[in-house]
Amino acid sequence: MRLPLKTEYACQVLAQLALTYSKDDVRQVDDLARAESLSPNYSVQILTALRQAGLVISRRGKNGGYLLARHPEDITLAEIASAMEGEHLVESSPGNGGMSASGVHAAWLRVNEAMLDCCRAIRLSELVAKPEEDDGADWVI
Repeated sequence: MRLPLKTEYACQVLAQLALTYSKDDVRQVDDLARAESLSPNYSVQILTALRQAGLVISRRGKNGGYLLARHPEDITLAEIASAMEGEHLVESSPGNGGMSASGVHAAWLRVNEAMLDCCRAIRLSELVAKPEEDDGADWVI
């Protein structure tokens, strides 16, 4: 199992937005993409999905951009993953009709639910990169 890159990148983009949440700063796509070493076009796709899920707000115009819809403490890793991948972090088919297929499928459903439970306990604020203690940056969430 591997976490899709799109979900990892969504976490990174949201962590960038969390850095300036308390200032109510609107961040532009190019700024977010540059900070996380992503392509701007891919960042737009990610931000569009996050906006549709209600995790970010977009503002139009010359000074437009994106900001978090809620406080970083109120956004969970489960919400981010669901916005990007749907409700199933682990995909499992019902099987081929073999004798053990339903038991195997049920086990993977349990794994998926356990992963979601764990992700519900992790907050976006925990993903934010903290600057070095001595760099003089003001980091406030």
